[in-house]
Amino acid sequence: MAIRDFMKKNFKHFNAVVCVDAAEGWIHHLNNQGKMLVTLAGAMSTAEIGISLAEMIRQDKVGSIKLRSL
Repeated sequence: MAIRDFMKKNFKHFNAVVCVDAAEGWIHHLNNQGKMLVTLAGAMSTAEIGISLAEMIRQDKVGSIKLRSL
């Protein structure tokens, strides 16, 4: 089962459904040649956010990144 299908089937409660809606909105935006501004605050290195960001940058899906240290 694809991640997308898994999320649509199982992420139905509380804030989980908002995550699915946001992902669908991002897909729609990217399919219309849009790019995203990603904002980050705090220590994201432990979440290994760089792995995800690097791939999105390579695929030209992120237009800019704003970092803020706390």
